[in-house]
Amino acid sequence: MTAATIPTSPRRRPAIATIAAAGLGCAWLAARTSIAPDIPFPTATLVVGFVVLAVAGLVLAVPVEAAPAHHLPAAVVLAAGVGAFAAARALGDGHAPSGLTLGAVALNTLAAVSEEIWFRRVVYGWLAPAGPVVATLGAAALFAAVHVPRYGTWVLPVDLAAGVLLGWQRRTTGSWKVPAVTHAVADLLVLL
Repeated sequence: MTAATIPTSPRRRPAIATIAAAGLGCAWLAARTSIAPDIPFPTATLVVGFVVLAVAGLVLAVPVEAAPAHHLPAAVVLAAGVGAFAAARALGDGHAPSGLTLGAVALNTLAAVSEEIWFRRVVYGWLAPAGPVVATLGAAALFAAVHVPRYGTWVLPVDLAAGVLLGWQRRTTGSWKVPAVTHAVADLLVLL
């Protein structure tokens, strides 16, 4: 039998499409900074890329997860996440990678929301049937990995910890929206 004649079950096709979509989304996120200098309109390309990623992330089907056993109010979870990022920023001695401009804030916010749709809605959702620990750690590991090409390997533990925190927010609230707000605020804090 050749590959073309091997019957595929209806369950197999979505799994292949899911893996392909996850791979394409993560590949674009990892490659985004290396392609930007080589194109005529890098900011516009990044905007289009993030919008496509967000729309794809909102359209793709994800399994419906059971409600969290320990549900906390979204405001409490948001405050905990933002507080953790604010404390890390206050303790760190880094400097802003770019100036605080409306364009930088808008692009960073779009990037943060797009990444959260992708990692905390899509990737987390696809991994959720294996359990919340697998979903949280798997999404966090991919989240950390796509940032290595831009920042280097030193960022792995930082972004892995950030991904776990954002995953905890996702599990605790049952939504990707609280992690998206937290991520956007965290990116804003980096610009300050």
